Amino acid sequence: MRKTLLIIFIVIGITSCKSQEVSGIWMSYNNRVIEDGQVTTTRDEGIIIDFDKQTIGNISTDSIIGVKIDFKESKIFLNSDTLNIHFKTYQKDSIEIDFGRNMMHVFRPINLEHKLTIDKDNIIEFLTQNKYKKINEYLSLNFLNDMHFYATLYDRKNDKRFLKSQIDKNGYWFVKELKGNFFLIFAVEEIGEQNIYQITKLTKCQMELKPMQEYGEWIIELTELKTCL
Repeated sequence: MRKTLLIIFIVIGITSCKSQEVSGIWMSYNNRVIEDGQVTTTRDEGIIIDFDKQTIGNISTDSIIGVKIDFKESKIFLNSDTLNIHFKTYQKDSIEIDFGRNMMHVFRPINLEHKLTIDKDNIIEFLTQNKYKKINEYLSLNFLNDMHFYATLYDRKNDKRFLKSQIDKNGYWFVKELKGNFFLIFAVEEIGEQNIYQITKLTKCQMELKPMQEYGEWIIELTELKTCL
């Protein structure tokens, strides 16, 4: 996990939601820049906090870190105590955490009511063995089964695979599973921003998607990948 995600060295103070219990699984996406014009870190989205199991992880890996959550004191305790990061909630719809590097992480509860009766391998097979209708007149996506060089970069093993398009042949994609729910994450460009979708349905000819995070002018409100006319 990236340096900012090595949060076994922090203690998060949930100062604005004292005595409130937050439950379920929350993920950071559509994060916001704190100060325009300053250096900003991209691709930091996808941090996952499971308040029920008391773990923290990231959407790009299967690694998780156990934590202790004290709702009475409104704090999340990790293995060491070198930093205190304040945690703000807004009507239990979103939580904001400033991990630094000029990016405010905005956490939202994940809807896990879209369980599919398939597994991750079925989704990978569907994506890599089919050709899809163009996203728009400028863009089509080709999901390859070849592992991306990001899959082993800095020993961070993950399932990132190559994504080819008219924009870049070195884009990447991967699938994340959470309690029988599946998420498709891809970047059209090698150094571009990530798009995040929840897969809500899969049939022989179609994958239905719920947009969670989309970047750039190339993709707007992508709700399906169709293989049949």
